[in-house]
Amino acid sequence: MHTDRIEEYLETILYLITKNHGPAKTKQIAEELNVSSPSVTEMIKKLHSMGFVEYKPYQGVELTEKGAEEAIRIKRKHQVLETFLAEVLDFDRKEAHREACELEHAVSDSVLERLYDFLGNPEYCPDGHPINIDKCNLQREEKFIPLDEMKEGSSGTVARVTLPRETKERLTSLGILTGEDIEVRRKQKQGCISVMAVGSEIALGRDIAKKIFITPKGKIA
Repeated sequence: MHTDRIEEYLETILYLITKNHGPAKTKQIAEELNVSSPSVTEMIKKLHSMGFVEYKPYQGVELTEKGAEEAIRIKRKHQVLETFLAEVLDFDRKEAHREACELEHAVSDSVLERLYDFLGNPEYCPDGHPINIDKCNLQREEKFIPLDEMKEGSSGTVARVTLPRETKERLTSLGILTGEDIEVRRKQKQGCISVMAVGSEIALGRDIAKKIFITPKGKIA
């Protein structure tokens, strides 16, 4: 059995467990991987025999401790590669995600750690999710979106800022920091976004806005 296929299933199951706050459904796995339900059933049996998953009828698929460790390792590899592609090679988020899906099965753990060190040991990937996750938090999914994807008139709370320290400090001095409310006033064609924060209107470039993640309060798209 191809290792990359096993990794693909484990990463998908981890994603669905996080999304569901509970077991991954076989129908969901089939939809995510664009395969038939019988193919999923067959693979789940193989993963179970390898000690990676447990399946409960009418409930779904859970990762064993061994399976969770492997799935987290794969997810972390994907996130580090995605960060490298987005931050160093300037791929956009969708392209970086797609390319990381291909590369994650070929890059060794030692090369991966060299890349992670080269990047300065980042806490978060370009989507704002933590790179070093804990097995205890597998079922916690944070609901946030990049500021640059919010609609004019929408508002929310700053959940995370994934920018260099100096830039974060400058934004903090303007009132853009974790836990503060923010409202999108205008989105200019050239990419500049005007927001209201702590009573002041602030103009942000798209390159900054895409690294500020917001927990939305109203419409987001």
